[in-house]
Amino acid sequence: MVKEKQLLKRKAIMDAVLKLMEEYEFDSLTVRMICDTANISTGTFYHYFSDKNALIKEILGEIDNYLEEQAVDKLTDDDEYENLLAYGRIVMRQVASTGHVIARLISGMPLPNTPEDSKKEWERMFFSIPLKIIEKGQTKGQFITEMSASEITDMYLVFIRGFILDWARRSGAYDLQEKFDYYNQRFLGFIRTKDRIIP
Repeated sequence: MVKEKQLLKRKAIMDAVLKLMEEYEFDSLTVRMICDTANISTGTFYHYFSDKNALIKEILGEIDNYLEEQAVDKLTDDDEYENLLAYGRIVMRQVASTGHVIARLISGMPLPNTPEDSKKEWERMFFSIPLKIIEKGQTKGQFITEMSASEITDMYLVFIRGFILDWARRSGAYDLQEKFDYYNQRFLGFIRTKDRIIP
């Protein structure tokens, strides 16, 4: 009963943020605005979150949990290119299901700027899953090796983030999954060894 009540409070806070973001940028939100919208005290807010940036960490944690459930141990095609395409589809399905407001929130958050923070970021499922797929693809001779697995993963995630940002800034004006799937196949063609002509 207590846990259910806590979950409802957390959800009320998150819902308040999403509602406010329809009108304001996340950076301009204050804890007071969030509390007023959620109809809670600031003490209640700080009981659940250390500050408003902790809300973003919670959302990222939920995304990683989703990716772990949907992708880990399920991307089992022998062709790692197919696994990487499937990973991209899973990410876009999750983004589309949470909506463009959350996508805009995540896209607008500051990126890590210290080596320690960058290392932590690469431990997240969003990074580690495609990295493992690309490493396997290189080991199998399916992907190019002129670039490291980390470089290819970084480039691929910049592509994914850019796609999500475009969709979010257009307020979800197009079918994210359909458009991404079309572009994704073409973008990833550059790393496949079988698609390349060796002189």
